[in-house]
Amino acid sequence: MILIFLTYINDIYEVFPLNGTSNLKILQNYALSKINADRLSVGLNPVSISDNKAAQHHAIEIQQSELLSHWSKKGLKPYMLYSLHNGTGYVQQNIGQISYVNTDDTMKGITSHSFCTSDSKLYCEPLDPFDAIDKLENSMMYNDFLCCHDGHKNNILDKLHTNVSIGIAFNEYYFVLVQNFENNYLKYNLSNEDDEFLLEAKMLDPKKNLQLSHISFYFDNPPNPGEYEENKNKLNYSMGNLGLIVSKPLDFYEQYVQPESYRIIEAENWGIYSDILNILFKLPDDLELNNRMVTMVVYANNKTISPSILDIDDGTSQRQIVPLTSYTIPNKSVPGFE
Repeated sequence: MILIFLTYINDIYEVFPLNGTSNLKILQNYALSKINADRLSVGLNPVSISDNKAAQHHAIEIQQSELLSHWSKKGLKPYMLYSLHNGTGYVQQNIGQISYVNTDDTMKGITSHSFCTSDSKLYCEPLDPFDAIDKLENSMMYNDFLCCHDGHKNNILDKLHTNVSIGIAFNEYYFVLVQNFENNYLKYNLSNEDDEFLLEAKMLDPKKNLQLSHISFYFDNPPNPGEYEENKNKLNYSMGNLGLIVSKPLDFYEQYVQPESYRIIEAENWGIYSDILNILFKLPDDLELNNRMVTMVVYANNKTISPSILDIDDGTSQRQIVPLTSYTIPNKSVPGFE
């Protein structure tokens, strides 16, 4: 979800210089403390800081353009950028900004830093990054319904999240915050030979009472600047089109009912031994993967509940279905994802 929080700062603050890694970590840890205070207030476990660099990469790019978007300039969605930075969990993004409102028609498109430092006799108080973190976290938690139907709040308070990576970038007159919340329950290796995939995995926390449900594959257009231009102003993002679900083999006298919009195939091997997974499957020969981004999402469900596979075909349910990965598979035909 996107949060655009525009405000004037009326008090004078001492500007905290972002001139080193240590200062950035101080701000990230402060943002983490605000997140965990909100989670603690409703009885949730804290999340730990993640070292994935996608959030910081995204924050720096947004700060340079001062245009808040879930898409990167190269057209990458958050889960693609997360995979590109070696992320292996499931990621959901919050982003927000604080900037000066430019109401002058003659200066539209000019960054707040530019018009605050121009010769137009405008005076802007410098932003304080700690105060900016406070305001953005508070707005996401308590002023989120009108803009985003509490999407940011629900992400912060998702009981399934285990980690968060935090991106922060700013100048004197503009501040951006990126929160990439992660589910890290599965340590896995995915190998591929001639479109035959072997998923070898281990559940990191068996106490969570999770059991493999199915594996979904989502398809996106290749990332490019045109994708960014087309989608940069959207207030939310989603996974690509669901094209394939890999599920456990049925008995010989059973078969899956095939939906119209995607296909269900049976795995060749569906080995689940306590917290160890060994899944072998071959993609259909007529499944065209060239010039498409393919993202694999592994889903688990509570062992005490057996939901219908059709209840989760949009990939967003979190009632009893737990997404464990959002891994975008390398593709030799897509520059940057070889």
